[in-house]
Amino acid sequence: MNHAPATDSQQSEGFFRCPIASDHRQATIHVGRKKTKAEVQETSIDGFTVLVAPNYAAMLKISQRWVLHYEGAKIEVHPQWMFNSPDGHVQLGLRRLRDLTPPPKRKKSILSRYGGRQYDDPSYSAAAFGGFVLFLFTLMALPGLGDRLGTSTRIQTAFQWILAELNQTLNQFL
Repeated sequence: MNHAPATDSQQSEGFFRCPIASDHRQATIHVGRKKTKAEVQETSIDGFTVLVAPNYAAMLKISQRWVLHYEGAKIEVHPQWMFNSPDGHVQLGLRRLRDLTPPPKRKKSILSRYGGRQYDDPSYSAAAFGGFVLFLFTLMALPGLGDRLGTSTRIQTAFQWILAELNQTLNQFL
C-alpha cells in the first residue's frame, strides 16, 4: 500500500496518464459518511492520481468503501498506493472499480403522460404520421367538408380509379 508513485507522469503501469488542468481538479472522496476534499492530478483508463490536504488525510480509512465524485461522475475507487509528502499532503493512486453515476433521465412524450406507451423505435412515429395523413384525407373526402374545400370529388374519383385498377389486375391473375 505504501508504494512510491511513478515519477513519469505520462506513462505508468502501462497506461497513459493525462494531467488535469488546475481549473478542473476539484473532487470529493466519500469514505463511509465522511467527505474529503481532493485534487485530481492525473487520470487514466485505470484510475486517478489524487492529492489530499493534510487536514483531510486523517479521514481516509482503507477498510471502508471509497466513492470519488469528480466532474459530475460518481465512481467507486480503491486506493492502490499512498505517498506522504514532507509538507503533509497525501498523494493517492486510486483504481477505478465501477461507475455509480445514475443514467440521465429520459424525456417522455406528451402521449405517454395520458396512458400511452413509450416507444424507442422511430417507425412508430412514422406510423403515427401516416395515420394522421390518412385521417386528413378521410376528412377531405367527406361530402360535407370535402364539398366546401373542393376535394371530395377529386379524392373519391382517385379512390374509385385505384379500386378499378386493382380489380382489373386481380381479374387478369384469376
